[in-house]
Amino acid sequence: MSHPAPVLAPVIAPPARAFRGELTDPDRWAVWQPRAGDILVCTPPKAGTTWSQTILTMLALGTTDLPDKVPVLSPWVDADLGVSAEDVAAALDRQEGRRVVKTHTPATGFPVWEGVRVIAVYRHPLDILFSVRKAVANRISASPDHPMKLPLEASARVFLESPARFDDFDTDTLALIVAHYLETVQSGRVPGLGLFHYADMLRDGRGTVRRMAEAAGIDASEALIDAVTAATEFGAMKQKAADYAPVGGTGFWHSDAAFFDSGTSDKWAGQLSEELLALYDRRMAELLPDPEQRRWLEVGSGG
Repeated sequence: MSHPAPVLAPVIAPPARAFRGELTDPDRWAVWQPRAGDILVCTPPKAGTTWSQTILTMLALGTTDLPDKVPVLSPWVDADLGVSAEDVAAALDRQEGRRVVKTHTPATGFPVWEGVRVIAVYRHPLDILFSVRKAVANRISASPDHPMKLPLEASARVFLESPARFDDFDTDTLALIVAHYLETVQSGRVPGLGLFHYADMLRDGRGTVRRMAEAAGIDASEALIDAVTAATEFGAMKQKAADYAPVGGTGFWHSDAAFFDSGTSDKWAGQLSEELLALYDRRMAELLPDPEQRRWLEVGSGG
């Protein structure tokens, strides 16, 4: 029996700017032709992206027994990770119903589509710094002189002091994280944006699954919420890392399991000098002077 052609989501607004980097390629947005009901996970790196993707993919498919690896079902659409754009497009086209994809690009860097749900997730910027350092060390292709491979003091200074460069988007900096938040959340660009914080997700895993289902417009049963909550606990995902890590099982990482670092917050506490913490405070005052916005970006709603 033939299935009716999916309804493509019309564009409400084109991208306002392009973000490009070592991995990020804005030309690859063409691999995804969004359908009404598709879900886009939009986060800075190491802010809970893979966790959110997995939750939403399971909810959208109505099962924790997924037919393929999460990065195949839910690709990073605007990144070149060694998988051709044609293969990504074909994998997405083969899926029926709602699809989940991911990006680290802020909302100003992609079109706004009618009927596409955007879920944004954030994390304390200093926790991102520590997780990014682990991720870069684990990435086989990362150059030996990558700034995140420097000793912590030097690496942190690069992270804190560097400006936001949209033509060098994959060099992670505090300024880029704040820019992501401002251009996605505070811009008001995306109607009905679903907004989450990593710290809140850690505090209430089951509540997070329920709220993500609601934000994505998915009618999930209590049994499905329970099953997804259990399947997406940190230990459960680390144990099946090759199924969940981006391009898992392809040799992109030294260790797929090491992609899942610790699943905690405040990993920076006690690790940075008073001088670096003072520098962080000065930079946050410059980049995000609104105290309520800063507080949410650092600790979420429940801190």
